[in-house]
Amino acid sequence: MKDGIGWIKHIFSKVFVLVLLSIFIQAGTAIPVMPFNFDEIKPQDLQDSYQPGVLLVRADGPAEDTASVLSSAHATIGARVLEDFSASGAPGLQLVALPEGMSVTDGVAYYSLKSGIQYAEPDYYRTSAIIPDDPDLWRQWGLVNTGQVYKEDFAPGTPGADIQAASAWNTTTNSDVIIAVLDSGVDYLHEDLADNIWTNPLTGTHGYDAITGTLEPMDLASHGTHCAGIIGAVGNNGKGGSGVNWNATILPVRFLNSFGTGTVSDEIEAILWAARNGAQIFSCSYGGSSFSQAEYEVIAGTEGLFICAAGNSGQDNDFEPHYPSSYDLDNIISVAATNADDELASFSNFGKVSVDIGAPGADIYSTKHNIYKPDPVWRDSFETLNNWTIHGNWTLNTENFSSPPSSASGLVNNTVLNQTEPPVIISLKEPLDIFNLTEPIISYQLQMVGAYSTFYIEASNDNLTWKKLEYDTKPLTVLPWIYRECKIPSDMMNAPLYIRFGADGTFVMCFLDDITLSEGYGDLVETRYGYMDGTSMAAPFVSGMAGLMATYAPDVSYQTIKEAILKTADPIPNLANITVSGGRANLSAALAYLKKPEPEPDQISLYPGWNHVSIAKRLKAGNDTAFDLFGQITNTSGHSVLKYAHANWTTVPAEEKITPLSSYWIYSGESQHITPKSDPNQSGTYSRDMENGWNGFGVVGTGYESAKTNLIPLGDNWTYVIGYDAQSQMYDEPILRNGTGNQSDSRILVPWLGYWLYTNRNVTYQVTI
Repeated sequence: MKDGIGWIKHIFSKVFVLVLLSIFIQAGTAIPVMPFNFDEIKPQDLQDSYQPGVLLVRADGPAEDTASVLSSAHATIGARVLEDFSASGAPGLQLVALPEGMSVTDGVAYYSLKSGIQYAEPDYYRTSAIIPDDPDLWRQWGLVNTGQVYKEDFAPGTPGADIQAASAWNTTTNSDVIIAVLDSGVDYLHEDLADNIWTNPLTGTHGYDAITGTLEPMDLASHGTHCAGIIGAVGNNGKGGSGVNWNATILPVRFLNSFGTGTVSDEIEAILWAARNGAQIFSCSYGGSSFSQAEYEVIAGTEGLFICAAGNSGQDNDFEPHYPSSYDLDNIISVAATNADDELASFSNFGKVSVDIGAPGADIYSTKHNIYKPDPVWRDSFETLNNWTIHGNWTLNTENFSSPPSSASGLVNNTVLNQTEPPVIISLKEPLDIFNLTEPIISYQLQMVGAYSTFYIEASNDNLTWKKLEYDTKPLTVLPWIYRECKIPSDMMNAPLYIRFGADGTFVMCFLDDITLSEGYGDLVETRYGYMDGTSMAAPFVSGMAGLMATYAPDVSYQTIKEAILKTADPIPNLANITVSGGRANLSAALAYLKKPEPEPDQISLYPGWNHVSIAKRLKAGNDTAFDLFGQITNTSGHSVLKYAHANWTTVPAEEKITPLSSYWIYSGESQHITPKSDPNQSGTYSRDMENGWNGFGVVGTGYESAKTNLIPLGDNWTYVIGYDAQSQMYDEPILRNGTGNQSDSRILVPWLGYWLYTNRNVTYQVTI
């Protein structure tokens, strides 16, 4: 039998607390300061970026008069002083909390009419000016898309269809991890890249060329330079555009030739060299249809994150894989391309299982390799063919040339049934003397039309054994006159150099002109920027994100960075069910995800004054009433426990069931904690009907997710979320749906805290755990 005295004490304590709670409910009449007039919602109250519910008011005149003037003005409407700056050097200036039902606009109008008041104004928010001053930022819709026209003669983009870089830059702009650009090289002399290029501490060089085996990774095709600019063009330097990272460490590693073609063996050499030199992020804007075990094993065995372009064939990679992006490895992120309207780009590959995420990839503006004027050592403009040995159908053409009077024209035609023509080859009769050259460059002008064709340049030191320097193999080639450059491998620079050009295929017609041997790249003629399309452009956006994130949270693993990028993607209908994440990358949300707090014990912390709280878990039966939870409070200073429902304040009866998704206002006379007793089984469906207008709200579960993620069940039917900082007794800056900067919806909603949520229609919030 239970001890009689203990039983009496138990009953007495419950009755006492119940009576006490009842007294609190009946006694307290004060309510929290509201954000602004609930009945006349004015969106500009939030969008104009000022603190709702408060004003800065200043009285004019002697100190003894200002106190009286202010006190009288406040008393008339029931305003209260939150802070008086008079003693701090601003006499007559006060921060004032407006009464319930009075908007900021109405408050300003009221005080402005009062005699003795010098001015009244909103308490405006101030944020750091983080948008860079780069003059071409307006072209970079992938970073900041306000719906601007981003390209001449193009329609405007869709606001918010970007990676949310502007709000992310409020958090961080710089990366110190090494990001390897495995590509066609990078123009490391470019004005908007030079300061962000890696420098070898031993040699002073800037990367590696796996094709030539030299420490000279200069880009000859622009592809790699364009990718590098997306990742890390210098930001806020008044030149060109900005990269995802304003300050970065870009490691150029060349394995694609000037035609954009490379081999797996050179790619492997590039990866291993970059890894040995400290690369942690590998940007991979290339691919092919053939599985390579060697490529797979090297990527799998390399510590770091590989960001891979998904490909540009408009195909489903689940059925037609694209490598390396389709390898099922935890250190690969496969990236599709989106356009300025948040749609999958028409050319982009996709895949519900094989493609992870979308990122901007259509009409992307970035750096391109500069035009330099080399110093010629030798030149042949094909006035004759006397310097060349001809194999196959090469002729002198006086009708089509890059510079007059003529060019060399080669033709292979195997379109006739049973006709087999050999490759056409044109070889230099005498070797070139390159002994005294430190950076020998072969340049030429080329025009070509081909079907299932191959074009190549080969070099030899003995005119017997030939090595390919550049090559291009494509099912269809239509190439106007174009300037090409070719670097000489280091192991061929110590002997005379023979060169030859060749073409082969079903059909090839090519024209060669102005072949030149020069020393180095020469003087700068033109600094270049431009637009490109492709998943090749989408991948660097995510590479830049990963670099920024790795510096921002240096202790996290690359798996966590990948998880953050995928889990925080902005849901895009056009990407649903055709990518793993179903969304477009969001840098701001990904950064916030990395720094989300660890889940705390089931505990609600209260601070002196009003506290806006919620219930993040379903409470255990028998411990789920207002009495069970709020009866733990030892000091409410006579105030009620309140909630806001149906556009009215109500007190909370002791017997009311306390449920997730609702919020409560509690006044505490001191700092204290209350401990909810949660049901061990939290699985199930949680649902609540939201009314058009303001609703008290709290999230379910103890995970720290963004407002955008938490409010997915509401779709587009919400507008604002406002938190309350009980420690300062002030409202937080509002969160706006699709907001940017400090009002970004990538901000975290914290479990156990209450929020004001504004919905623009009656809607049901439902989530299943």
